[in-house]
Amino acid sequence: MNLERLRAAKRVGLLFSGGSSRCIFQVGVVETLHELGVQPAVTLGVSAGAWNAACVAAGHGQRLRPYWRFFSRMPYIDLRNLVREHSPFIWSRIHKRAFDRYVGADAIRSPSALPLFIALTRLRDDQSVIVDARQSPDPFTLLLASNYLQPFYTHPQTIDGESYGDGGWTDALPYEKLFAEGCDAVVVMTSKGESEGGMYRNPRDFEHVIDDDRVVVIRPRHRMPIGFVERRWEKLAPIAELGALRAREVLLGERHPQCDVAAHGLAPTAYVSAVRKTLRRYFSAPSQPLT
Repeated sequence: MNLERLRAAKRVGLLFSGGSSRCIFQVGVVETLHELGVQPAVTLGVSAGAWNAACVAAGHGQRLRPYWRFFSRMPYIDLRNLVREHSPFIWSRIHKRAFDRYVGADAIRSPSALPLFIALTRLRDDQSVIVDARQSPDPFTLLLASNYLQPFYTHPQTIDGESYGDGGWTDALPYEKLFAEGCDAVVVMTSKGESEGGMYRNPRDFEHVIDDDRVVVIRPRHRMPIGFVERRWEKLAPIAELGALRAREVLLGERHPQCDVAAHGLAPTAYVSAVRKTLRRYFSAPSQPLT
């Protein structure tokens, strides 16, 4: 059983993949892990999952719901920002307010905090880079850099002279890093539904499959019925509940009909994957000799 595997592990790592508002699914997963006595030793965050990873690493996992509710209630558009940042969106400002209130840089650097790693994409050469947030003089900027995605942000964050973007561009599932940090079990939380096929890792790997018994994947059964930038709490809260129940299914073998919820239609990536599979079959088919 997956739960027994995690309880027997000496060092459990939590990987919070990206997905913007869909990352609220991870909130319920964290709550179930805590309820079942699974204590993480390391966290790694990618894109929007970085905020959840930071909150858990700081020892504030029980504050994730209030964190998300606070963040979702703040206005995110200010036309005056067109002059400051050439965008009507003020995500960086509301992220700063929420981060300072529910996490804080001092908590990340505290001796009692868990190791926190953040995945980035270095824009100069489009390479995946993973940084230890405890060593950063400005952890908030590090997390914000992992979230850089146009058009929501117009200027990438610069750290030590390098510009960085969304970590999910190059590797949304860097679970190998957690094993390199001494973990003997890893929980991967990602938002792509099982019925949609393999997991999204990067634009070249839409159908990633993890073939490692040390990894426990917790993701929704189907594509979640929630927008990429959904901010209405009445829409977000049920997805957190979905994460909690889905974690119980994966860890305990339970069956909850609430986990059958699904969005209408296919995700855009499903169409891209279908085209790629068709082209792959076409070009790999053996040619027939002329007669």
